Amino acid sequence: MKWILICLPALGLMAEDLTVEARRLHLGKAGQFEWEAFKERAVDAERLEVKFQAKSNAAEQTLRLWQRDVKLTWPVMLNGRKLGTLVTAETAMESLLPIPAGALRDGENLVTIEAPPGLDDIELGPVFIAAKPMAEVMGGAQVDVTVTDGGTGGGLPCRLTLTRPDGTLQPLRAEPAGEVAVRIGVVYTQNGKAVLSLPPGDYILHAGRGFEWSAERKAISLKAGETKQAALQLKREVPTAGWIAADSHIHTLTHSGHGDAKIEERMLTIAGEGIELAIATDHNHHTDYAPSAASMGVADHFTPVIGNEVTTKHGHFNAFPIEPGARVVNPAQEDWAKLLPEIRATPGVKVITLNHPRDLHSGFIPFGGMQFNPKTGRHRQADALDIDAMEVITSAAMQSDIHLLYRDWFALLNRGHRIAAIASSDSHDVNRFILGQGRTYVAAKDADPANLDLDEVWRSYKDGRLLVSLGLLTTLKVNDKFTVGDLATGLAETIKVEASVFGPAWTQADRIELFANGILIREQKIEEGHRAGEKARIVWQLPKPAHDVHLVAIATGPGVTQPFWEIPRPYQPSSKTFVPRVVGSTNPIWLDADGDGKFEPAFVIATRLIQESGGDRAKLQEALKRCDEAVAVQAESLLEKSDQ
Repeated sequence: MKWILICLPALGLMAEDLTVEARRLHLGKAGQFEWEAFKERAVDAERLEVKFQAKSNAAEQTLRLWQRDVKLTWPVMLNGRKLGTLVTAETAMESLLPIPAGALRDGENLVTIEAPPGLDDIELGPVFIAAKPMAEVMGGAQVDVTVTDGGTGGGLPCRLTLTRPDGTLQPLRAEPAGEVAVRIGVVYTQNGKAVLSLPPGDYILHAGRGFEWSAERKAISLKAGETKQAALQLKREVPTAGWIAADSHIHTLTHSGHGDAKIEERMLTIAGEGIELAIATDHNHHTDYAPSAASMGVADHFTPVIGNEVTTKHGHFNAFPIEPGARVVNPAQEDWAKLLPEIRATPGVKVITLNHPRDLHSGFIPFGGMQFNPKTGRHRQADALDIDAMEVITSAAMQSDIHLLYRDWFALLNRGHRIAAIASSDSHDVNRFILGQGRTYVAAKDADPANLDLDEVWRSYKDGRLLVSLGLLTTLKVNDKFTVGDLATGLAETIKVEASVFGPAWTQADRIELFANGILIREQKIEEGHRAGEKARIVWQLPKPAHDVHLVAIATGPGVTQPFWEIPRPYQPSSKTFVPRVVGSTNPIWLDADGDGKFEPAFVIATRLIQESGGDRAKLQEALKRCDEAVAVQAESLLEKSDQ
C-alpha cells in the first residue's frame, strides 16, 4: 500500500476534525481495470469499510470525502444508515454529506461505501468528520467576485470554478440566492457577481464564458473571518461575426426527470456559457424556456426554442422548432418509416437530428450491428432516414475515436444522403457535463442574440451552413468565394482551398486535415496553436478532381484537462485508453467538378459508370481508375450486392 501524506491546511481541516481514513485508496474490481491509467495500479479494495471510534452527535456533523473518477453510484453508509452517495463526477473534488443528529454513537462506528455492480475504478480518501453542520463547513471566509466584459465594462453571465491549488474542486456556498447556480467548486452567475463562502485556505479562481471568451485565473488566500474582493475581466477571443452559437441538445431535471439542472439553473448555464440559440430537448416533452429565462434575468442573452428529444427504444431524435401546444410524438413507435413522418408532421418542426448514433440505448445502436454499413453508408432504414443533421460530436457522450462518427457521416454523404454534421452537449447537469461544450455555429445574423432571425437559422440547418465545435472553430473557402453549404461551380484546373482555425488562448490546435469524399487528401501540423483568435490559416492548391466531391476540413488539438472546461471521458468507451482532444470541423463545400451545375454523390457516379459499362468489367475498371476510392467502394458494393 502506498500511503499519501496530505497536509491539513491543504484540505481546509480543523484540529478537531476526526480522521476516518487518512489514505488515498483505489477502489475497483481486482484483476479488472476501467482505464489504462489503472492497469498497473493495485486495487486496495472493492468497497470501503472502515471502523473508527467516535462520540454520539447531538447535532448535525459533516462527512468529508475526497473523490475522483466516479462514474457510477456508490452509496455511503454510516452504521447501516444511508447518508447519500458519492458525486457522479470524474473531476477531483471533496464531497460533503450531512451526518444527522444521533447517527454517530459512542464507541465503535462503521463507514461503508458500497461498490456498484459495474466496473468503476475510483480514487477515494482521505475521509474526515467535521464536528460542524455542512453550512458551517462551507464557511469561515468570503470572496466577493465581480466579472466584467473587458470590452464594455459591464457585468457578464459567466462560470466561476474554484479549486484548491492541487485542482480539487472546493465545496462552497454562493449568493445572492436566485441569481446563482451552485455545485461543488462551480458557480454560474446571472451578471458576473457572486459572494462565495468557503473555509480559510489557498484557492485558484477561474472565470470563463464558454468557447468564445478568455478564461481568467486568480490565486486567492483567505484567513478565518476574512473577506476579499476578486475582480476579473473576460475578453472575446474568437471572432464569430455572422455565426450563432447553438446547443441543440439540452435537458433539465425539471422536465427530463434526471440529471441535476433545474430549469431555473439551466437558464444561468445557457447564458453563462455564451450560447445564443438554446434549443430545449427534454425527453418526450415540449419545454418552453422563455418564461424561465425572463424570470432569471437572462432573456436578453439568447433566443430560446421549443424542441423535443423524441426518445424511443430505436433511437433518439431531436425535433425543433415546435409550436406551443403541439401534440407530443408517441415514443413507443419504433418503426422509423412511421416515427420520422410523425415527427416531421409535428406543427412547427423544421429540423430533425439523429442523436449520438453510436451509443447503445435500450439494446439498440442506430449505426451499429446490422443497421449500418460504415464503409458504404448503406442503412437498413435508408428509405426512412428523413433527418436533417446528425451529431458527430456529443460532448456528454464522446467516442473513444473522435473520427468514428465523421467516417460514418462521410459514408452517408457518399451514399447520397444530404445530412449536416452538428455538435451538441446533451447536458443534463449544471457541471458534470458542461452545457455548450459541444456546440454548432449556424450562419445567420448574430447582432441581437435575444431576437435571432429563426427563419434564417432553419435555412442554414437545411443548407448545411454549419460549423462543428468542441474547443476549436474551423472555416473553409474555395476560390475565395465559396463557403460551407455552397455548390462551388466554374472551377478551373487548379482550385484554391483556404482553411482557418480559431479558438481561445486556453485551447490549442496542432493538426488540420482536408477530406475529399471522406478521403484524407491534405494534412498539416499547426505550430503556435495556443494563440487567441486565429490559430492558423492554411492554403492548398488542388488539382480539379475527375468528378464531383465534397470537401470538409477538421482541426484537432490536445484536450482541455483543467476543471474549468475539462473534456469528459467517452460515455461508452471502445478503448481503455483515453486521449482527450478538441476538434473543430466544417460541413461540406460541394465541388461541381464536371460543370453540370449540380452535385453527384459517389453512389450516383458509381451507378452511372456501371450502366455505361454495359456489364463490361474491364471497361468499368478503366473508368474507375479516374475516380476516387469513395466511388470505387460504391461500385464494388453494387456489383457484389454485399452491401448489407
